[in-house]
Amino acid sequence: MDAQEKLLVSKTEDLFKLCDKYAQPRFSGFLDGAEQATIFDNVVFPCDYNVLFFGGFNEAEKKIIGVFPQWSESDTTEFPISCLKIEGGYTRKLTHRDYLGTVMSLGLTSQKLGDIVVFDGYAYVFLHKDMAEYVKDNLHKIGNQGVTVTIIDNLKEIKIERQYKTFGSVCASPRLDAVVAAAVNISRAQSATLINSGKIKVNHREITHTAETVKEGDLLSIREHGRFIVHSFDGETRKGRTHITFKQYI
Repeated sequence: MDAQEKLLVSKTEDLFKLCDKYAQPRFSGFLDGAEQATIFDNVVFPCDYNVLFFGGFNEAEKKIIGVFPQWSESDTTEFPISCLKIEGGYTRKLTHRDYLGTVMSLGLTSQKLGDIVVFDGYAYVFLHKDMAEYVKDNLHKIGNQGVTVTIIDNLKEIKIERQYKTFGSVCASPRLDAVVAAAVNISRAQSATLINSGKIKVNHREITHTAETVKEGDLLSIREHGRFIVHSFDGETRKGRTHITFKQYI
């Protein structure tokens, strides 16, 4: 682990000590997928606590860790998360980058900001509850587009489903080099080059071994190509190759 990863592990372990000391739930900041993977790989969760990862909705990518005492049920309503509905962009379609850049320009750190989910004409921005009023009061434009901001505290009111493009392909085996080649329609040699150069992550972990076995449900992040969920392996072709179905993030 590098210094940043060690610090993250130490802060996570402190959540359990603080929960025990004050007999109250304790929460981290928002964590991205790589940070969550570091915690899963390096922190042993004591059995006398209830631990929950939540980011404001079921398919959130950035999440907060909630540590609850054993006698307390883990409850998503206790997480310090608010959602802003930002409406605007009627003369120019606003992108994820537009929303992210404007919100971050107000001084938010990555630990205070969760997912931003963009729709046509509006976006949901998930953030730490203590920043919601500040952002609402100070965000009036994104670029040259006027916007209105509404705070949604009851997260159950929000219905979000991630959008995916689903497609099928075939691969020689569930080896990483074969699956990457099938996902982006390149040769096994080109796939191996991407893997060896550190451009592939599986479930947010950098993998440099071409023979790594890929499983159903794994998330592939392929630099310059996007992110793909290995949805299913669907049997063999007559030539012994494997049918595979991907869901690509849109």
